[in-house]
Amino acid sequence: MAAARGDSHRVRNLALSLVVSGGFLYLAFRNVELDELGQALARVDGGWLLVAVIVSLLIMVFRAWRWQLELRPLEHVPVGRLWVVTSVAYMAINLLPVRLGEIVRPWLLSRRSGVSFSNVVGNLVVEKMMDSICIVVYMLAGLLFIESLPVWVRQGALVPATIAGVFVSVVVLFWWKGEAFVDRWVLRLLPARFGGRVKGILAAVTAGMRILPNPGLLLTVFVVSLALWFLPILSSYIMIRAFDLNAPFSAALVVFIFIGFGTALPNLPGMIGPYQYACQLALGLFGVSQVDGLAYGIVLNAVQFLTLVAQGLCALPIAGVRFADIRKAGDEVKLEGAPAS
Repeated sequence: MAAARGDSHRVRNLALSLVVSGGFLYLAFRNVELDELGQALARVDGGWLLVAVIVSLLIMVFRAWRWQLELRPLEHVPVGRLWVVTSVAYMAINLLPVRLGEIVRPWLLSRRSGVSFSNVVGNLVVEKMMDSICIVVYMLAGLLFIESLPVWVRQGALVPATIAGVFVSVVVLFWWKGEAFVDRWVLRLLPARFGGRVKGILAAVTAGMRILPNPGLLLTVFVVSLALWFLPILSSYIMIRAFDLNAPFSAALVVFIFIGFGTALPNLPGMIGPYQYACQLALGLFGVSQVDGLAYGIVLNAVQFLTLVAQGLCALPIAGVRFADIRKAGDEVKLEGAPAS
């Protein structure tokens, strides 16, 4: 019965993603002639395109470096090993449904280090908190320094800012009072045979957040996170140069903000549809035509998606897993019952 409900849920998610992606593809292509699009694509400069590829490859290196810093209170894990795990996981996120890669990261690292699955989960919660803060910082920078943003963007930015604030508060409260709350309100309602298991998992997750009381290391991770999230903005601007578009650097920040809105929607792998339309809308604010905006969105999306998948494919044999193993990771985690430390 549970398997049937899971299959039904996946089918609904896939159907919704198809509708959303198809709708945005229609909006992106509806006023564009294909021959004009072909001409726009042909104008891309190969030199700048190569630079964009290099920057996109660096994103995964920065992710691995940041993760090493985050894991330092738990164990020293070589950056190369973390690059392998991260590359495989992000490939899974972009190729498989329901963001399976989020499970692959702790699943794979717990098998290639002494850090437990639950420790990694707690660590990744802190990482998501950092990501949320950095994204809001860049969104606020856009709101403060770019006057051409429409009202709906300024109002819409309040939503991720509010969500980020709530998320940060919940993470800190969980680390500070989580175990006491569970002892008082949860364990007393559970049978004794489950209570110890739940408490063990909670302790392991909390242990994974050991970076929080270390302000120096936390600040270092935040600075690296800001640099990490600056790279896709830089890649967006490099692509503006590749197409020789008459748009300033601030346009790349707006592209980043608009793509950020698109990630909140149900998407097919690679964000096909919302990504292209987001680029088209963002660059349109700076006078870029729909044809050039669509060509830009197609190439930028392809560069970021293909470099990510290529790194994952290279990392698979190094990780000692097959793609079929990744697809089974979720089932294995369920069988283990939310692994403890």
